[in-house]
Order: sequence, then C-alpha cells, then structure tokens
Amino acid sequence: MELQQTPSGRRDSDAGPEALPLDAASAGASLPLAIAGWTLTDPARAAALLEEWLGTADEKGRLTPPCPVACQWAERVIQALPGGEALRVRLLPKLARYLEGAFDRYDTGGSALPLWPSAEEALFPAEYAPGRFTVDLAVLLWNEADAFCRLAEDREEEYARTLDMAEGEQRELDVWLKESFWNPEASAFHRMEDGRTVPDLSPCGFLPLAWGGRTLDMSEGLRARAACWEASAWPARARILFLALLLKTPHNTVVARLLRDGLPSGATPAETAAWAMLSGNAETARAAYLREIPAAARWLDAHGRRMAQAAAGLAGILLLALLARGVVHRERPPAADLADIERQARLASGEGHHDRAAVLYGRAARLGRPTYFRYRQAGEWMRMGEPAEAERVYRELLADTPGSPNVRLNLALAVWRQGRREEALRLYREFAEDPAMAAVPGLAERARLAADLAERQLALDRED
Repeated sequence: MELQQTPSGRRDSDAGPEALPLDAASAGASLPLAIAGWTLTDPARAAALLEEWLGTADEKGRLTPPCPVACQWAERVIQALPGGEALRVRLLPKLARYLEGAFDRYDTGGSALPLWPSAEEALFPAEYAPGRFTVDLAVLLWNEADAFCRLAEDREEEYARTLDMAEGEQRELDVWLKESFWNPEASAFHRMEDGRTVPDLSPCGFLPLAWGGRTLDMSEGLRARAACWEASAWPARARILFLALLLKTPHNTVVARLLRDGLPSGATPAETAAWAMLSGNAETARAAYLREIPAAARWLDAHGRRMAQAAAGLAGILLLALLARGVVHRERPPAADLADIERQARLASGEGHHDRAAVLYGRAARLGRPTYFRYRQAGEWMRMGEPAEAERVYRELLADTPGSPNVRLNLALAVWRQGRREEALRLYREFAEDPAMAAVPGLAERARLAADLAERQLALDRED
C-alpha cells in the first residue's frame, strides 16, 4: 500500500500554528491538543506542557483539563525528544498516579465498562447520556494502559501495582470490545444503555480505528464505513484528537477524509492552531511511521478481511507453526533470572507475540513463583485463541487456590469462548452470588454483568 498524498486541512479562521498556546494557562481546555501539536515540531515545548498538565493532578490523580491521552502523549513526546529517558523517569510516578485515578474516575461501578461522567467531558457531547456506554472512552483507556505498560516495562518492581491494574483493565476492555460490542456482520460497534446493546453509527463507533487492540476485520470494516460518516457530527476537539491518534496508524484514507473535512465552524483559535500544526505536519509524521512498517504488513492491514477468509483453511498449519516456534524457544538456554524472563515475556506479549510470551511464562513457572507465572501463561493462551489450554491451567490453579477471584472469572470466560455457554453462565452466577466475592466488588459486578449478557445471548440462541 503506497503512502497516499493527503491534502492540507483547510482553516476555518486566520489562526495558524503560531497561535498554538505556549503554556498551560493560555491553553486552558485545549492543553491536550496543544501538546499533540507541539510534539511534531517542538518536542521540548510539548514536554514542558505535558509536565504542567500532569502537575495539575489532584489527590486522586485527576488532571485538569480531563482527557485520557496523557500516557499516549507522554510516550510520543519521550520518543521525539532527544534525551527523553530522563523525562520518562521523571514522568512515570505522575503517570502511574494519573492512570490509577483515571480508571477509578471512569469506571466507578467496577464493571470494566467505563462511562463519561458528563457531556462536557465526553468526546462527543451530543452522544452523551447518563449510564450510556460508548466504545470511544474504552478505546482511549485501553490505549492509555498499553502506553503506560511500555513506558514502565523495565521498572516492574517499582510500578508493580499500577502495571497489574493496567494489564487487568486492558484485558477486561479487550474482552468486552471484541466479544460483546463488535458486530462483524454490520462492521460496527455497539453501545449500551438501559441494559441493551444497539448498533452505534455515531462518530463514537469510529474511535476503534485508533485502538491498539483492533483486529484486521475491524480496520477494514470501519474504514469502509468512514466514507459515509457525517462530518458535522464531529466537534473540533474530537476531530483534532482523532487526527493526532491516527498519525501512527496505516489508515491513510481515513486521515485523508479528516483533512478534507477540516474543522467545523466555531472552532476556537487554540483548536484552529492545533489543527493547523497537526494537518500541516501529518504527511511528514506519517511517512516516518509508515517507513517502519514492512510493506507486507501494510498491505495486510488494507486487505485483512479477504486474507482472513482465504486463510481460514490454513488455521491448522498456523497452529502447528506456532507450536513449532514454541518448541524452538523452549530449546534455547534459560534467561539469567526470573525478572529477565518476565521482562522478555511482557515485551513479547506487548508486540503481539503471544506464543513466545506463553513459552517464556512457562519457563519462568518452572524456575519459581509457579502460580503467578502459570496464570500469566494462561492469559497468553487466551490471547492466542486457545481457551481450552487456558481452561486447563485455570482449573489446575483453582485446585491449589480455590478462592482466587481472577482465576475463577477467567475460567468462566475460557469456557464461554469454547461455546459452552450454559456452563459459563453457571460459573458467572456462582461467582456473583458467592458471599466471599464481596471482598472484590468490582469483579463481582463484572460477573453479574457478564451473567446478564450471557443470559441474553442464550435467549437469542433459543429464538434461532
């Protein structure tokens, strides 16, 4: 797929890049937009603004203005800034505090279904309603957790609590988005309100194009529908953030569409300046990013659905290849210590090499802390699409520690993914109704919600 020429975004006022705010006070609500703009042309300025922004955190880690992109922006600024390592070390404590506060703020019920607290804060105010779940916030938070895990990957002991929280929330969001809210037939995500899920054809449903966990099927389906979105439904702030998020994705046609649409009338001078900075440098920024992606990978992203259909018959061969690769890795000499092996496993998992991560976690389990490392290995089996292997591990772990809440909940999911829905429903109900699980109210609430959704699915199955 060749890099397409993208037109310059039109400006809706006379404010150009020179009007981009230089400090947090003048940026106000547009501070996240200013950081995104300055990252492309003056990373030092972006770093100063980012530190000012993180300095606004209250006792719960909540930033002003609130916008769940701080970890993603921090990663980009650190990568762009010469000598960014010192900045990374300085920012990590603040990012950890912020990220823990962000999940508390947006997921007050502990259901792993985050909700915008108000229309003013929502990315698309017109789509906000109390209690309504839309996938845009879930995508932003998943990306935030992902960025933090990369930033802190070599400081696991120091940030163990935040990393465990981030990985757990990320895993839950991944399951919800892929299992319950993506409709492959309609190439659309669903929203949920009043306990019902309905197709979301609003702009909220396009944010997964910037999701780090999106599948090829999602990319192709959403790109095809992007040609028909209603430009007037995109507020200036959402449009600018979406453009910034897409700079490191292969979605050329969607970026081109955004740039053609430009900004809506009524954009503030700061918004117009941020748009001018991003749109004026988008081609350069994307060219540098796309050069790092192998041509075959870019082509696969563009043609993923057709390739996936054609490759269905090759699934067995792929599985054999993965197992063979695991055997090769098992034959290699062991790493120096458990911490080194775990670092390698986390890195492999973050890069999508879940087979490699599963092998490494298995090796670590043989050297020490077997319960912890086998639990992580089971998670990699799940990500590989091998729920039967994961179920076997979860049941063995429960034989040793019957009351482990996370293992019990993941066992139910592994059973569900194998199509044993009645059994999975029973497991979810047992968890939700177990008095001992009152000690983990967030997980109990997730089990109740999962049981409700499972019951609805079973009812639909019976109707068919």
